[in-house]
Amino acid sequence: MQPTASERAPYNGLTQAEPTLPSSAYWDGENYQRDLDAIWYKNWLLICREADLAQPLAFRRFRIGTQDIVVLRDDTGELRAFHNTCRHRGSQLCQESEGRLKARLITCPYHAWSYSLRGDLVRVPSKSLPDGFDKADHPLYRVALSVWRGFVFINLQEDAAGSAQASFDPASGNLGNWPLETLVSGHVLRKVMHCNWKIFWENFNECLHCPGVHKDLSRLVPIYGRGQARRSRMDAPCRQ
Repeated sequence: MQPTASERAPYNGLTQAEPTLPSSAYWDGENYQRDLDAIWYKNWLLICREADLAQPLAFRRFRIGTQDIVVLRDDTGELRAFHNTCRHRGSQLCQESEGRLKARLITCPYHAWSYSLRGDLVRVPSKSLPDGFDKADHPLYRVALSVWRGFVFINLQEDAAGSAQASFDPASGNLGNWPLETLVSGHVLRKVMHCNWKIFWENFNECLHCPGVHKDLSRLVPIYGRGQARRSRMDAPCRQ
């Protein structure tokens, strides 16, 4: 069998110890906002399975940083995503975390502006509107959405283009032999981590702690037990 392109690719990891991030990267508010702007608000993010919104009018809310997002399946079966904010006074539209809309309209509970499931403003209860007011100028703020093999991704970048699949790292491996489309959610566990997201991310991506903390895993994956599954930058001292 011929090696794949990713198997033939040269090693692209670190070859020497590098200093870790300064401690302010984990607690400073400006650094956190920079993370949001440069990473979480610009990239494709996995949020749920397509089957989690199987029925028309089903919706779910997601919070990313300060942004409240609602994802729904419209009456034609199309998945759509919007900022969960009315264009009138900014009130929250869907207040429950998930459920099924009671009508083919999203109606703001504050002043009853109503939007179609495609995000268009279709009804304003006020009888006196200013000259030049056009409902077509006030749709919900749309969020880019992409479905890949049953997984739903969104991208908060205003001019997001392409698809989630186009952003994948080709070296991550071929999942073509996995029946991803037929997977179903058997159990959901949600946990709030009281730390900066990078602390959990770095802990997950290295296994220096595995021999002492995850003994069963280290026996299952011997390289973990030998302390070799590490990134060079994690060996360098943290700068204060």
